[in-house]
Amino acid sequence: MSLYDSIDLFWTWDGDMATGSDGDIKDTSEDYLLSFRQEIATVVKSETGDWESDPILGATLSDFLGEPNSRENGEAIESRIAIKLVEAGVVQREDIDVKVTPVSVHQVMIMINVIVVGTTANKMTANTVSVNLLYDTMENNLFFMPPVTDTF
Repeated sequence: MSLYDSIDLFWTWDGDMATGSDGDIKDTSEDYLLSFRQEIATVVKSETGDWESDPILGATLSDFLGEPNSRENGEAIESRIAIKLVEAGVVQREDIDVKVTPVSVHQVMIMINVIVVGTTANKMTANTVSVNLLYDTMENNLFFMPPVTDTF
């Protein structure tokens, strides 16, 4: 288990900055694990070459565009996401579990669970943070599911 607490700028699920109730740029200080969830989302939705400052950042799920919804491809997606999150330094390998489940002919549900250290800042007690999304292999679309309350 690692400590993943952090404060960063708040990004909407569409990637836009937001303003706080005080009119200033909003940050993630109200939720010390939100920045961590945002980092996971950035790596999963990015393609290699998207970021000039880090050209290898990104899971590049477009490699699976048009591929059949098979067990082998599901396992390849699981592996790709886990490897890229570890390579990017977002998570430790021993803390991450990625599961891919088919939900339709061309869509899979991707469930990313990470074991975290509970702290007084993040108020976690059961130590699991989840990021869930749908990936459409025909349209190369990612749909992030709104965060569910983490396991406490």
